[in-house]
Amino acid sequence: MRSCIYCGRELEKGEVCQCPQSAAYRQRKNSSSDAHSKTRAADDVKQNTSESKSSNNKNKHGNQNRTETSYKTGYVGKDSFFERKRDKYRAKKAARTSSRAKSGYHEGFGGFWRYILEFLRNPVDKITNPRYLSKPAIMAIAAAQGALLWLCMFFVINGSVGPFKFLALIMNLHMNGGFNVIVSMVLALVSGAISGVILFFVYSGIFYLINRFIMRMNTGYWEISVRLASTWIPFTVICVIGAVLSILSSITLLVMLLCGIVSVIVLTYEALKTEWISRPPSQVMYAMILGYFVFFVIVCHLLLI
Repeated sequence: MRSCIYCGRELEKGEVCQCPQSAAYRQRKNSSSDAHSKTRAADDVKQNTSESKSSNNKNKHGNQNRTETSYKTGYVGKDSFFERKRDKYRAKKAARTSSRAKSGYHEGFGGFWRYILEFLRNPVDKITNPRYLSKPAIMAIAAAQGALLWLCMFFVINGSVGPFKFLALIMNLHMNGGFNVIVSMVLALVSGAISGVILFFVYSGIFYLINRFIMRMNTGYWEISVRLASTWIPFTVICVIGAVLSILSSITLLVMLLCGIVSVIVLTYEALKTEWISRPPSQVMYAMILGYFVFFVIVCHLLLI
């Protein structure tokens, strides 16, 4: 049997002593238990609040981090119109710089001549993947092609002027005939260089407009001009050989020029086929024929002025 520890009275099973000491103890115990429960409840509330704030802060910082590190394009970001244009310009400039570095842009004059020799050795492969050519280099090819073509046409129209005849003209420079022929040749070279640059702008401009408005491609003008300028390299070399070997006959020189024109047409088709690789070959062929038709119409009208 149990007994009260304060008064010593024996207690039945489950009985609680009602002596003052036991009652006071139970009252103190209940008060302490209630205070502990309230304190624990308050701690639980604080802990839940702290966890909630921590979770919110974590989500907030996480969202900030994702916002700051995520990629924003010019269309979904908050960049202004001018900022998008600036970023686009910088990206294109970096791409051009990388292309120039890979193609040997800084090699200068020697690199340009190496490109000419490589192109002559393997013109079809080079026209499909040409190296970078600066604007002065493109203009130099156009001017050289025009000057040599005009010189060859001068030989065809006025009769062959081979190396020996040319030396004879120099030796007889005091004579009116020799002096006039040499001056005419120099004028042909100068006018041919200027005409070559003008005709190249017409030639490349026609195919650029076809590329832009018929093929619906956004390739830059100078990027297309690199391919089109390279197509004239073999023809220019043929003009040089024809001018040197014009001692044979004017008919032979004319046939060489016609063969050079064929090489330009073939290389132009290869260049356009690579440039418009997403289009069927038949569409490329008809677009090239359209371009040549417009070009020859313009040239004929210029010659008849």
